[in-house]
Amino acid sequence: MEVGTVRFGEIEVQDTEIISFPQGLPGFEQLKQFVIIKPNLELPFSFLQSVEDGEIAFIVVSPFIFYPDYEFEISEDTKRELAIMEETDVMVWNIISIRDSLEDATINLLAPIVLNNRDCLAKQLILQGTNYAIKHKLIAIHQSVVEGGDA
Repeated sequence: MEVGTVRFGEIEVQDTEIISFPQGLPGFEQLKQFVIIKPNLELPFSFLQSVEDGEIAFIVVSPFIFYPDYEFEISEDTKRELAIMEETDVMVWNIISIRDSLEDATINLLAPIVLNNRDCLAKQLILQGTNYAIKHKLIAIHQSVVEGGDA
């Protein structure tokens, strides 16, 4: 099927590539079908592009690239809802917000997108009882301090 997008123009999407969000995404509940587009294989970023509205696309990334210790529990209800049978069925994506530059970009660790990549079913979770926030710095800026000497 041909999908018209603002960012990528007309793209060809196979039915097997379409990810279904039965409940939509928070704030976009009317949109139920998306596809992952990876325009640059050398960068970790992809786009979660709506199949139904070519103007809607979110920048997403695997959180483990930037936050290797990121973890949360998937409830039994969510596992049933997404037909998750094996841990290997699961992919996790998080939405990135880029305002002015990549150095100022944030990642939403509070609301991961859980994808059953075997059945192409997904849901954005809102985590409860965690220290994760909507806006974590994507790229931590590390400053080294040299004590007691010249650099």
